[in-house]
Amino acid sequence: MEQKYIVAFEIGSAYIKGAIATTVSGVPGRVNILAVETEHLVDKVRYGCVENPGDVAACVTSICHKLQAAPGVSPRSIKEVYVGLSGRSLASYPHEVTRDFHAEIEITRRTIDDLMQQAAARAIAEREVVAIEPGSFSVDSQTTHDPVGMFGHILSAQVSLVACKPRMRNNIKRVFNERCALNIAGYVVTPLAMGTQLLTVEERRLGVMLVDFGAETTTVAIYRAGALVYLATIPMGSRNITRDITSLNCLEERAEEIKKAVGNAMPPEPGVAPLVTDGLDNSEINNIIAARADEIISNIYEQIAYAGLKPQQLPEGVVVTGGGAALRGFTELLAKQTQLKTRAASLGPGVTVVGHGINANNALDVISIITEAAMTDPVECTMMPPSSVMEHHAEVSVNETITPSGNQDDEDEHRIGRMEDEDDSILSDQGDDDEVETVTVKKTKTRDDRKDNKKTDRKVDTKSEPGDASDARSKNFWARLSQSINNMMKEDSDFEN
Repeated sequence: MEQKYIVAFEIGSAYIKGAIATTVSGVPGRVNILAVETEHLVDKVRYGCVENPGDVAACVTSICHKLQAAPGVSPRSIKEVYVGLSGRSLASYPHEVTRDFHAEIEITRRTIDDLMQQAAARAIAEREVVAIEPGSFSVDSQTTHDPVGMFGHILSAQVSLVACKPRMRNNIKRVFNERCALNIAGYVVTPLAMGTQLLTVEERRLGVMLVDFGAETTTVAIYRAGALVYLATIPMGSRNITRDITSLNCLEERAEEIKKAVGNAMPPEPGVAPLVTDGLDNSEINNIIAARADEIISNIYEQIAYAGLKPQQLPEGVVVTGGGAALRGFTELLAKQTQLKTRAASLGPGVTVVGHGINANNALDVISIITEAAMTDPVECTMMPPSSVMEHHAEVSVNETITPSGNQDDEDEHRIGRMEDEDDSILSDQGDDDEVETVTVKKTKTRDDRKDNKKTDRKVDTKSEPGDASDARSKNFWARLSQSINNMMKEDSDFEN
């Protein structure tokens, strides 16, 4: 697989992120991150769904300009993008699909693909299926995780259908296709891409919960036996904490700054003297933060029961990511409340950050989208600018050969001093190879000239340095030509007389 440039976007409730990377030839899923750019949003995206396509498109355009100017990208321009799907309406739905072949057949990859298409056809009220995550299979009641190559009459599969409201994709199309004139190369379900990139194979096989703690939503994805078994989006995020702080008589922008500067989700230790920020008691601030963080964590923990599992069935615990997870003390409180081992997410081994100034931990979502796109044969998302040939006037210097024999290879050659039926040999000395005259022709071509070469004017530069051999040959040629014309005129005169 040749090297390609991949561009991806993740539209969140607080930020839009764009990234560009190159694939590594011959290694699917391996990418080199060249640049990551971010634009802040306020009330343009709600719960992960675009509300104002015009303003979001302006942010996308700004990000594209910055990505195109990055070292290793310029002078390329972006023409297509991969877009992540995430938000409040995103959820998984368990489904079992079965095919009876009435005769024993060999299960092939095509058979599995047809079964997945059958599963995708299931109707989900007010939702559209955007991904199918296969779980376990069974061939004639024999359970397996890879039925390819087996023989049987009946093939069944337990799958998770990932779906969202149609409005999510419709508004994304309005942003990229209609406002930004960019083609959408494909949609990538962000939580699934992050599950592949941020979780190890062992974690997914043993049992783990991935938590993406964002601004207005928190997405929970649970894996067991190497497959997704549950996906849900909680309509709560770190912005809820910010808005709680505004109860202390400060604007939301200032509340966000206070949360980042002194906020701590862990309750203050007894006996610690309180600090004061902007006239506000820090202990009071952190009590507010801890109360809301505890509520969010309780909802996260409850998803295990909603998935039909017990905490003991997730021995690898919780892997947490997202902008909200940067809140001081949140990961520690999550581990304390759930009694599960907890770690912060980090990039997998398939990603190399080569661009300067990139904070990969703040861009795990959009980098995961790029990595997922690179797993198969991705679309080339950029193009080089057109050739620098001027449309109306292009001055070029060419070497052109003029032969005294009047060769007709170029139909617009003027036949000087010749009669249509005259022998070509009249203007040439037979056997004299150095009589071919080579001169430099300087042309100025216009659009009309290219349409009709017969009307092209040519300026022959016969200047040469004194004593140049070409000067001698030129004089010799024109002398012979003049003599030939004089001879013809004399013959015509004799004929008339």
